[in-house]
Amino acid sequence: MLLGIIRIAFGQTADLNGVTFGFGAGYSHTRDNIYDYSLTTDKDHNLKLQPLSKQAFVISSVIMVKMGKIAVDQNANTFVKQSKTTDYNSLIQQKYNLNRQNDFLADSSTSDFVKSKKLDKSVQGLAGVSFWEHLSINLALDLVNVAPDVSFNKNVNGGIGVGYFVTENVQVAAFYDVSRISQLRDYIVNSYENKPIPKGDGTNYNALDSKDTNLFYNKTVSGWSVKLIFSLANKKPAQTPPAK
Repeated sequence: MLLGIIRIAFGQTADLNGVTFGFGAGYSHTRDNIYDYSLTTDKDHNLKLQPLSKQAFVISSVIMVKMGKIAVDQNANTFVKQSKTTDYNSLIQQKYNLNRQNDFLADSSTSDFVKSKKLDKSVQGLAGVSFWEHLSINLALDLVNVAPDVSFNKNVNGGIGVGYFVTENVQVAAFYDVSRISQLRDYIVNSYENKPIPKGDGTNYNALDSKDTNLFYNKTVSGWSVKLIFSLANKKPAQTPPAK
Protein backbone atom coordinates (compact mmCIF):
# COMPACT_ATOMS: atom_id res chain seq x y z
CA MET A 1 0.00 0.00 0.00
CA LEU A 2 2.67 2.50 1.08
CA LEU A 3 4.92 1.49 -1.81
CA GLY A 4 2.07 2.12 -4.25
CA ILE A 5 1.50 5.62 -2.85
CA ILE A 6 5.21 6.43 -3.12
CA ARG A 7 5.28 5.25 -6.74
CA ILE A 8 2.30 7.41 -7.69
CA ALA A 9 3.78 10.50 -6.00
CA PHE A 10 7.19 10.01 -7.60
CA GLY A 11 5.93 10.17 -11.17
CA GLN A 12 3.72 13.25 -10.90
CA THR A 13 4.27 16.66 -12.46
CA ALA A 14 2.25 19.67 -11.35
CA ASP A 15 0.57 21.95 -13.89
CA LEU A 16 1.22 25.66 -13.34
CA ASN A 17 -1.59 28.21 -13.41
CA GLY A 18 -1.73 30.41 -16.50
CA VAL A 19 -2.44 33.54 -14.42
CA THR A 20 -0.80 34.06 -11.04
CA PHE A 21 -0.29 36.81 -8.49
CA GLY A 22 2.88 37.74 -6.67
CA PHE A 23 5.23 40.40 -5.38
CA GLY A 24 8.34 41.93 -6.87
CA ALA A 25 11.21 44.09 -5.67
CA GLY A 26 13.88 45.92 -7.60
CA TYR A 27 15.32 49.10 -9.08
CA SER A 28 13.40 51.77 -10.99
CA HIS A 29 14.55 54.74 -13.06
CA THR A 30 12.45 57.72 -14.17
CA ARG A 31 13.27 59.26 -17.54
CA ASP A 32 11.70 62.68 -16.87
CA ASN A 33 12.93 65.41 -14.56
CA ILE A 34 10.68 65.89 -11.53
CA TYR A 35 10.90 68.42 -8.71
CA ASP A 36 9.91 69.19 -5.18
CA TYR A 37 8.85 72.77 -4.48
CA SER A 38 9.01 75.09 -1.50
CA LEU A 39 8.72 78.74 -0.59
CA THR A 40 11.38 80.51 1.43
CA THR A 41 10.47 81.33 5.02
CA ASP A 42 11.34 85.01 4.78
CA LYS A 43 8.84 87.75 3.99
CA ASP A 44 9.30 87.35 0.21
CA HIS A 45 8.33 83.63 0.05
CA ASN A 46 10.40 83.02 -3.08
CA LEU A 47 9.82 79.83 -5.06
CA LYS A 48 12.58 77.20 -4.78
CA LEU A 49 12.98 74.03 -6.85
CA GLN A 50 14.62 70.83 -5.64
CA PRO A 51 15.32 68.12 -8.27
CA LEU A 52 14.17 64.69 -7.10
CA SER A 53 16.15 61.50 -7.58
CA LYS A 54 15.37 59.52 -10.71
CA GLN A 55 16.31 56.23 -9.01
CA ALA A 56 14.34 54.31 -6.38
CA PHE A 57 13.94 50.90 -4.79
CA VAL A 58 10.41 49.62 -5.37
CA ILE A 59 8.19 46.83 -4.06
CA SER A 60 5.25 45.92 -6.29
CA SER A 61 2.24 43.68 -6.52
CA VAL A 62 2.31 41.80 -9.83
CA ILE A 63 -0.18 39.89 -11.97
CA MET A 64 1.54 37.42 -14.30
CA VAL A 65 0.11 35.83 -17.46
CA LYS A 66 2.27 32.95 -18.69
CA MET A 67 2.89 32.69 -22.42
CA GLY A 68 3.11 28.90 -22.36
CA LYS A 69 1.18 26.04 -20.77
CA ILE A 70 3.82 24.39 -18.61
CA ALA A 71 4.15 21.99 -15.70
CA VAL A 72 6.99 21.37 -13.28
CA ASP A 73 8.72 18.22 -12.08
CA GLN A 74 10.04 19.24 -8.68
CA ASN A 75 12.06 16.05 -8.26
CA ALA A 76 14.10 16.84 -11.37
CA ASN A 77 13.72 20.64 -11.04
CA THR A 78 12.63 20.95 -14.67
CA PHE A 79 9.73 22.32 -16.72
CA VAL A 80 7.58 20.13 -18.97
CA LYS A 81 4.96 21.06 -21.54
CA GLN A 82 1.50 20.32 -20.15
CA SER A 83 0.69 18.49 -23.38
CA LYS A 84 3.52 16.03 -22.64
CA THR A 85 2.96 15.41 -18.93
CA THR A 86 1.01 12.16 -19.39
CA ASP A 87 3.83 10.54 -21.38
CA TYR A 88 6.48 12.11 -19.13
CA ASN A 89 4.87 10.82 -15.93
CA SER A 90 4.46 7.37 -17.44
CA LEU A 91 8.17 7.18 -18.32
CA ILE A 92 9.21 8.42 -14.89
CA GLN A 93 6.99 5.76 -13.31
CA GLN A 94 8.52 3.06 -15.50
CA LYS A 95 12.01 4.25 -14.55
CA TYR A 96 11.10 4.20 -10.87
CA ASN A 97 9.56 0.73 -11.06
CA LEU A 98 12.62 -0.62 -12.87
CA ASN A 99 14.95 0.80 -10.23
CA ARG A 100 12.80 -0.63 -7.44
CA GLN A 101 12.82 -4.01 -9.13
CA ASN A 102 16.61 -3.99 -9.42
CA ASP A 103 16.93 -3.04 -5.75
CA PHE A 104 15.39 -6.39 -4.82
CA LEU A 105 17.75 -8.34 -7.08
CA ALA A 106 21.40 -9.10 -6.37
CA ASP A 107 22.48 -8.13 -9.88
CA SER A 108 20.61 -6.27 -12.57
CA SER A 109 20.74 -7.73 -16.04
CA THR A 110 22.33 -6.09 -19.07
CA SER A 111 18.90 -5.75 -20.66
CA ASP A 112 17.65 -3.83 -17.59
CA PHE A 113 20.65 -1.52 -17.85
CA VAL A 114 19.95 -0.84 -21.52
CA LYS A 115 16.26 -0.33 -20.80
CA SER A 116 17.10 2.15 -18.03
CA LYS A 117 19.31 4.17 -20.39
CA LYS A 118 16.59 4.22 -23.03
CA LEU A 119 14.08 5.46 -20.47
CA ASP A 120 16.49 8.20 -19.38
CA LYS A 121 16.88 9.32 -23.00
CA SER A 122 13.12 9.31 -23.56
CA VAL A 123 12.54 11.35 -20.39
CA GLN A 124 15.15 13.90 -21.45
CA GLY A 125 13.41 14.21 -24.82
CA LEU A 126 10.15 15.21 -23.15
CA ALA A 127 11.64 17.47 -20.47
CA GLY A 128 12.24 21.17 -20.96
CA VAL A 129 10.32 23.97 -22.66
CA SER A 130 11.22 26.61 -25.23
CA PHE A 131 12.55 30.06 -24.33
CA TRP A 132 9.27 31.84 -24.98
CA GLU A 133 7.39 29.39 -22.75
CA HIS A 134 9.49 30.66 -19.83
CA LEU A 135 8.09 34.15 -20.44
CA SER A 136 5.09 35.95 -18.99
CA ILE A 137 3.35 39.27 -19.50
CA ASN A 138 3.32 41.17 -16.21
CA LEU A 139 1.24 44.02 -14.83
CA ALA A 140 2.69 45.76 -11.76
CA LEU A 141 1.46 48.29 -9.23
CA ASP A 142 4.16 49.76 -7.00
CA LEU A 143 3.27 49.53 -3.31
CA VAL A 144 6.45 51.01 -1.84
CA ASN A 145 8.81 53.52 -3.43
CA VAL A 146 12.01 54.18 -1.49
CA ALA A 147 14.08 57.05 -2.89
CA PRO A 148 16.89 59.21 -1.41
CA ASP A 149 14.38 62.07 -1.17
CA VAL A 150 10.76 61.90 -0.02
CA SER A 151 8.23 64.24 -1.64
CA PHE A 152 4.58 65.03 -1.09
CA ASN A 153 3.90 65.00 -4.83
CA LYS A 154 4.89 61.40 -5.67
CA ASN A 155 2.01 59.19 -6.73
CA VAL A 156 1.71 55.40 -7.15
CA ASN A 157 3.42 53.98 -10.22
CA GLY A 158 2.32 51.17 -12.51
CA GLY A 159 3.90 49.32 -15.36
CA ILE A 160 3.71 46.57 -17.94
CA GLY A 161 6.58 44.24 -18.66
CA VAL A 162 7.96 40.86 -19.61
CA GLY A 163 9.36 38.32 -17.17
CA TYR A 164 11.41 35.14 -17.48
CA PHE A 165 10.64 32.28 -15.08
CA VAL A 166 13.94 30.97 -13.70
CA THR A 167 12.12 28.51 -11.42
CA GLU A 168 8.44 27.74 -10.93
CA ASN A 169 8.10 30.57 -8.37
CA VAL A 170 10.83 33.07 -9.29
CA GLN A 171 11.22 35.25 -12.35
CA VAL A 172 13.32 38.21 -13.48
CA ALA A 173 11.29 40.94 -15.20
CA ALA A 174 11.71 44.29 -16.92
CA PHE A 175 8.94 46.91 -16.95
CA TYR A 176 7.96 50.06 -18.76
CA ASP A 177 6.53 52.28 -16.01
CA VAL A 178 4.12 55.21 -16.13
CA SER A 179 3.05 57.43 -13.24
CA ARG A 180 1.13 60.61 -12.59
CA ILE A 181 3.00 63.12 -10.43
CA SER A 182 1.80 66.49 -9.20
CA GLN A 183 4.07 69.22 -10.57
CA LEU A 184 3.95 73.00 -10.80
CA ARG A 185 2.75 74.32 -14.13
CA ASP A 186 5.57 75.22 -16.49
CA TYR A 187 4.63 78.90 -16.77
CA ILE A 188 4.73 79.21 -12.96
CA VAL A 189 8.24 77.74 -12.81
CA ASN A 190 9.50 79.74 -15.81
CA SER A 191 8.06 83.02 -14.51
CA TYR A 192 8.56 82.81 -10.75
CA GLU A 193 11.55 80.60 -9.90
CA ASN A 194 13.45 82.40 -7.12
CA LYS A 195 10.62 84.95 -6.99
CA PRO A 196 7.34 85.33 -5.12
CA ILE A 197 4.24 83.84 -6.78
CA PRO A 198 1.47 86.47 -6.98
CA LYS A 199 -2.07 85.47 -6.08
CA GLY A 200 -3.66 88.17 -8.20
CA ASP A 201 -5.22 90.09 -5.31
CA GLY A 202 -2.13 92.08 -4.47
CA THR A 203 -0.65 89.38 -2.21
CA ASN A 204 1.74 86.48 -2.75
CA TYR A 205 1.47 82.82 -1.93
CA ASN A 206 3.00 81.94 1.43
CA ALA A 207 2.36 78.18 1.11
CA LEU A 208 1.95 75.63 -1.66
CA ASP A 209 -0.95 73.20 -1.97
CA SER A 210 -0.65 70.44 -4.59
CA LYS A 211 -4.47 70.38 -4.83
CA ASP A 212 -4.48 73.98 -6.10
CA THR A 213 -5.11 73.48 -9.83
CA ASN A 214 -4.13 77.09 -10.56
CA LEU A 215 -0.57 76.12 -9.66
CA PHE A 216 -0.30 72.33 -10.07
CA TYR A 217 -1.22 69.69 -12.62
CA ASN A 218 -0.75 65.92 -12.84
CA LYS A 219 2.24 65.30 -15.08
CA THR A 220 2.62 61.91 -16.76
CA VAL A 221 6.18 60.62 -16.46
CA SER A 222 7.67 57.40 -17.76
CA GLY A 223 10.57 55.17 -16.86
CA TRP A 224 11.71 51.58 -16.53
CA SER A 225 12.39 49.08 -13.79
CA VAL A 226 13.99 45.67 -13.24
CA LYS A 227 12.53 43.40 -10.56
CA LEU A 228 12.88 39.98 -9.02
CA ILE A 229 9.35 38.55 -8.73
CA PHE A 230 8.01 35.80 -6.49
CA SER A 231 4.73 34.20 -7.56
CA LEU A 232 2.17 32.78 -5.12
CA ALA A 233 -0.17 29.79 -5.51
CA ASN A 234 1.52 28.94 -8.79
CA LYS A 235 0.35 25.33 -9.08
CA LYS A 236 -3.07 24.10 -10.09
CA PRO A 237 -4.82 21.90 -7.49
CA ALA A 238 -3.67 18.30 -7.80
CA GLN A 239 -6.21 15.97 -9.39
CA THR A 240 -7.05 12.87 -7.40
CA PRO A 241 -6.57 9.75 -9.52
CA PRO A 242 -9.74 7.69 -10.04
CA ALA A 243 -10.25 4.77 -7.66
CA LYS A 244 -9.54 1.34 -9.09
